[in-house]
Amino acid sequence: MIWEKFDMIKDCDFFKEMENKVNIELLKYYLKYIFQGDHSYYELLRIISKNKEEKDTLIQYLALTILANTRYYNLYIKHYGERYVEEILHKLPNKIPVWEFIKVSAHSRNNDLKLERLNVDNGLVNIYPVKRIYGIELIRVKLREMIDKIRANSDRDLLEHEGVQEIIRFIEGMVKPQDIGGIKAVNFQGEIPLEWHPPCIRKILEDILSGGSPSHYARRSFVVYWFCAKFNPNLRPLNKEGELVNISALDIAKSEEAIENFIEEMLKLFSNVEDFNPEKTRYYICHNIGYKVADHLTHCEYCKNWRE
Repeated sequence: MIWEKFDMIKDCDFFKEMENKVNIELLKYYLKYIFQGDHSYYELLRIISKNKEEKDTLIQYLALTILANTRYYNLYIKHYGERYVEEILHKLPNKIPVWEFIKVSAHSRNNDLKLERLNVDNGLVNIYPVKRIYGIELIRVKLREMIDKIRANSDRDLLEHEGVQEIIRFIEGMVKPQDIGGIKAVNFQGEIPLEWHPPCIRKILEDILSGGSPSHYARRSFVVYWFCAKFNPNLRPLNKEGELVNISALDIAKSEEAIENFIEEMLKLFSNVEDFNPEKTRYYICHNIGYKVADHLTHCEYCKNWRE
């Protein structure tokens, strides 16, 4: 996998490589493979490069460096996991050391990767029942670690480079805005910046967009927060004594059309999640926001300081 091969290109000069027209062309074909499943990339790679593995590692490094500095990184992680999960499954044994398992599961909100749900014997965890889930989560964790390191060391002028801008425009032509989790709020022009949301909500959103599987509690908290952020960011469901009061979706959004549109937005967002079921998801969204199947908003304390 990419994180295992970085020694091949550790001395490469990013900006110099981005001046290479062949690399730019290969990057476009690679991104078409990642986002659209077009296999022409590997055919072109075989024709162009004598050292296919090293060139592939370089192209993946260039792509990751660019995407790490854009809003498309979560979607890239999701699609990368889908494209390369079979490769990692071939390498994974059915039993792995417990600390190796914990390194991945500790950064995952997937309930299926709770250690207590799996068999542990002589320091080895039997991951066979959840091998595919573990493989995808391993990819997500590794790529996020790489993205964090890349961001910390990126040149501030990276996005100004002509070749980088060309690749970003190419990505924008393939990716729909709704696929990256933007939110438009009532009485606010444009999309709410991601950094305006609480860290816990941003983490849940990143999990959803990158193809993870947040816990039901995390999903519930996210839906309630996102609903209120969209229709009434200043909502405080408390009476004068500071006690919780019940309010419904219609008390907040004012119209069924607005609520239905919100539900469709959430269904589109949650379709990124591996265990997505549209009927169940719709029911839970309605229940969480107090619409039709429930008469009040679900009170969540994912952030303990929400009362303030």
